[in-house]
Amino acid sequence: MKKIIFTLGLLLLCSPVFAGNMKPVLNNTQLLYSPKDNTFSIGAPVDSKIALSKRTSTGTGNYSIYSYNNNEVMLGSDYEFLFNGRLISCHNADLKIFEVVYNGKIFEEKELTQGQIKEIFPDADILLVSHFIDNKTTVRKPAFEKKDFLLLNDTDKYFYKYSFHPKSVKYSPVAGLFKASSIGKITFSHFGQDKYTIYVKNNFKKDND
Repeated sequence: MKKIIFTLGLLLLCSPVFAGNMKPVLNNTQLLYSPKDNTFSIGAPVDSKIALSKRTSTGTGNYSIYSYNNNEVMLGSDYEFLFNGRLISCHNADLKIFEVVYNGKIFEEKELTQGQIKEIFPDADILLVSHFIDNKTTVRKPAFEKKDFLLLNDTDKYFYKYSFHPKSVKYSPVAGLFKASSIGKITFSHFGQDKYTIYVKNNFKKDND
């Protein structure tokens, strides 16, 4: 119960970052998919729509499982939300974002492009893991303002149980999404190991490095 309340609190804090209508999909949520409109919604079962029910797997990973029509699909995500009728799945351990689509027979995940992700997170600058040099990179934000960034993985690395420091930059269930409030250093690591360093600077200052 505490975990659910905490998650909802985070979602309330991060809601300005998302465009359109974003709704989290929690455990035991009843989803409806309309093959005619190709859209997802939350509500009671309707004959013309496919009903899906979410639960979370046990053990390591806590992946999401959706049951429908005596079938089920296990996603590679541990957090999903509805965005303008689309079901978006966040592979937080991979720092990748997918969309759940229906191919006429089964539901499957399709990885989103950077452009598609930018439509969902319009206020966040995208940072790619491959652009880090010696595990370091520099970003810039407007002076005296906060700035959102979204770290995405375009490599074959795995980021299970990685976290940001300071913890205050993290405000969303989307693993790579963080907010830079001031200049300084932000790290992303696995309990202090395999550390990625992000240097935050104001955009009116010249980089003297």
